[in-house]
Amino acid sequence: MTVRVICDFDGTIAEKDMIAAIMREFVPSEAEPIIQDVYRGKKSVRVGVEEMFRLLPSARFEDVAAFAKANTIVRPGFQQFIHTCGKLGWKVTVVSGGFDFFVHPVIHSLSTPVDIYCNRLDLRGPRCEVEWAVPCDATCEGGCGLCKPSVMRSLDDGQTSFIVIGDGVTDFKAAREANYVFARARLLELVREQGIPASPFDTFYDVDGAIQDGGSSLYDYI
Repeated sequence: MTVRVICDFDGTIAEKDMIAAIMREFVPSEAEPIIQDVYRGKKSVRVGVEEMFRLLPSARFEDVAAFAKANTIVRPGFQQFIHTCGKLGWKVTVVSGGFDFFVHPVIHSLSTPVDIYCNRLDLRGPRCEVEWAVPCDATCEGGCGLCKPSVMRSLDDGQTSFIVIGDGVTDFKAAREANYVFARARLLELVREQGIPASPFDTFYDVDGAIQDGGSSLYDYI
């Protein structure tokens, strides 16, 4: 049995939700109602993120990228967690609804190779347009933006156990497909409501400790 870890980026690997941080820095009054609509489920992630990025002129991209680089703080313990997964032979895949210009620099700074799925921006027009990396497949009800369950299904060979690590509503569909979940913030509330096998975490040292503990409840499910 192969173990594959599906790990979110914004609010999980990175302490901040970078999309929300960018919008609150550059177009706060216009973006805030959209942010709240996405958080409350009034708009799908796909629609909300597309609307937010269209508020940004393409000419501001370098400023946006510089802001993201300066303000991305990695949650403690992530590199140790990656190292432990490597020793166990577990495959780690970062699946993010975020964008290559702030996801790739963080992940590529690690020595251990990690697969990455994330989106990019089309800057050819006057406004930033989202290019979604993985659309929803026929099994998904839609609206995801980058569809994490679709990624999982594409990676499942029938002999794979999935661990999902995340923090928000965008991770919930993936959590429902997982064997086990490490969750914080809103995702923790959702998985507990649904009775999905899960453990809370604050830092990746918490996740790493559970992985290294052979008696952890995690091992009852994978």
